[in-house]
Amino acid sequence: RTISAAVRHRARPQAPVAQQQAPAPSAPIPELVCPVETAVIEHPSHIGPMMDGYVARAKRHQRPVGEDVDYDLVREHFDYYNFLMTAPQLRERPDLDPIDQLIDRGPRIKHNADINFSMSAYLKRHPERANGAGTSPYVAWLRRGRAAGEIADPAQGIELMAPLLGMEPGEVVDQLARTRTDLQERLRYGKLGEMFAKAAQIEPQIAQAWPRTAQPVLYPFASAQVAAQAAALERCHALADFRTARLVIVVISPRWGAGRRIEGHIAHAVASRIDPSEIVVVYTDGSGAAPADRFPAGVRQVDLAGVAERTDLDRDSAARVLVELIRSLRADAVVNVNSTLFYEALQFYDRALALSERIFHVMFCNDQGQLGNWGGHPLKHFYRCIDSATGVITDSEHLRSWFVDFFQLGERVDAKLHVLAAPVDERIPVAPVADRGGRRPQVFWAGRFDRQKKLPLVFAIARRMPDVDFRLWGESVQQSGPIHALPDNISLEGAYTEFEALDLSTADAWLYTSGWDGVPSQLLEVAMTGVPIVGSGVGGTTEVLDPSGSWPIDDVEDPDAYVAAIREILAAPGPARERALHLRELLRSERTTSAYAAATMHALFGEE
Repeated sequence: RTISAAVRHRARPQAPVAQQQAPAPSAPIPELVCPVETAVIEHPSHIGPMMDGYVARAKRHQRPVGEDVDYDLVREHFDYYNFLMTAPQLRERPDLDPIDQLIDRGPRIKHNADINFSMSAYLKRHPERANGAGTSPYVAWLRRGRAAGEIADPAQGIELMAPLLGMEPGEVVDQLARTRTDLQERLRYGKLGEMFAKAAQIEPQIAQAWPRTAQPVLYPFASAQVAAQAAALERCHALADFRTARLVIVVISPRWGAGRRIEGHIAHAVASRIDPSEIVVVYTDGSGAAPADRFPAGVRQVDLAGVAERTDLDRDSAARVLVELIRSLRADAVVNVNSTLFYEALQFYDRALALSERIFHVMFCNDQGQLGNWGGHPLKHFYRCIDSATGVITDSEHLRSWFVDFFQLGERVDAKLHVLAAPVDERIPVAPVADRGGRRPQVFWAGRFDRQKKLPLVFAIARRMPDVDFRLWGESVQQSGPIHALPDNISLEGAYTEFEALDLSTADAWLYTSGWDGVPSQLLEVAMTGVPIVGSGVGGTTEVLDPSGSWPIDDVEDPDAYVAAIREILAAPGPARERALHLRELLRSERTTSAYAAATMHALFGEE
């Protein structure tokens, strides 16, 4: 099309000089005084007589053919309109030879004489061309680079987009060049330009856009980030097998630990009613893969965080990709589990997204900072998101009551709150009764080595019980740094891969210390083993640590209270075991898989 258009242009019959003039306007406009002669214009453009005059004057300064081979090569491809529309400071120079300017200034020239060539894009891909002694990069590209496949196209993201289009980068460049050249031809001499010029007569401000026609933007090649967004979205859909879904679960990361966690519980609950392949899990802030048992077989997992890193997406672009991915999956429900990126995206897209999606936010507990101040998703996001959300899901009645009291919710908003009491895993066997056999008593503890889990409190308890060994499993997640002043009777065991890997036959008691909490999966797992639990009674832990089956501590900062409870267990292991087994049976009756599935389907899909 480009060649044929050029042939048509050259074949246009030339009117006698005296008859050439700019098209008459359809409505009176202020008279334009052209400071240069227009008599030598080969063919008037829709841009107007002034630009035509600038081009005509510049052409009069061309060198004779055959004087310089580089000059002749550039002249063959030089677009005076393109060059002068992007170089307003050069238009007023009556002695200007634009071709000399382009050749002499070499890599320093900022104005392109070819709509399909960008000096900056070319030198970014081929910086060695900037160092050619006495040679313009544009000349080098015309001589050898173009034939060698060197890309000088102004579009960005060509290499990212080519695989998505099933094309080689060079083929993409050819297609872009054809599109731009055709657009340029229609704007300067065709009906499209005629319409543009007539619109400018009605609204003169429209004519201010003429210089932009020398640098048209073709999507999705508008910028590196726009191309990266398109590439990232396609890769995410590839991970989702290019199929829609009924449920999308957006999770901050695969998350620490091997338990199912709430995203796993929700997925298993929904998979009991629909095909698991109808569920898509998206990781937004942390890359990786979840443990094998967290989701039912067939659930599709999309590592958006990893894709964003590989395609070099900035934060705003990643948020846009997440929104487009969610919308294109066309799910019946979208569940957000602590996704920071999702909350960031909702600052811009919440109401628009809510028009097409049913969004549920899962919230656990608030977090306390070093200065004692409170923060976290419930405090930060609940009030801002509740109006546009279909619902908010919690794992505890404690947090639901806090929402109602703190935010003074009305009945309409109160109805959006759903408590999904996590089911216990009845597959976890009762642990063998610990046989000390002359060994020292052992207390197990596991958790993140972070402020919430109060590791210094564990050390204080251990120092008060030098005759007892404390075995700790875990790692730092939010905080980092060495652990100082470790008591002699504490051993660090590292992070376990799965709860079942722990040998509980030597566990005389399980210690749980937390300053604030929802309903920890760990407590539900330990409760199924029959190991006596001593734990802090905060937030949702009180909904697991029933006093008839465990040893909840009300004064969570007092190490002596924990010591007294552990001593009671060690002094009477038989009754302690019976009490722990009572907790197991209590939770088995209250937290069933069937009840959880029914509550989940009702909350997300309105099913009874």
